Amino acid sequence: MGRARHGRAVRALWAQGRTAALSNGRLWDAVEVPPALSSLAATYLAYRGRHIGPYPCLLCGARATAWRLVGPGHGQDLADVEHVKVLPVGCPITAPAPGTYNGGRLWVLPEPSSCPWLRLTSPEALRTAVRDAVRPVEGGLGVGALGRVRAVA
Repeated sequence: MGRARHGRAVRALWAQGRTAALSNGRLWDAVEVPPALSSLAATYLAYRGRHIGPYPCLLCGARATAWRLVGPGHGQDLADVEHVKVLPVGCPITAPAPGTYNGGRLWVLPEPSSCPWLRLTSPEALRTAVRDAVRPVEGGLGVGALGRVRAVA
């Protein structure tokens, strides 16, 4: 299915209140990050004035998963990062329309006045944030993004 035709089909499903399968690897690469770590990473980078989002980010509570979107071809830049899973090209991700909750999934987007799709997560910024959010410290504890202490698995 061509890009324009696929886009129309997705918008038609969303207009009907249904979810749509978005194809990974065309307009972006998706990486899975546990939601708590995704949130810590976003907080860490916001605190440092770096862009990680939280936009766009797709959350699924039932699977305890957050998908962050990076530029096409850059997912593999994160293949060696602990706690991050790179989705293969072509892997479908079921998503509701922006601004809706459907199928147990929800987009985390900025205010409607700005366009969430123009800035994807920086793979290098995500790498740094995840690494720093789980780095071990004395006593087997890790320091979260802003100094919150939690156990490291």
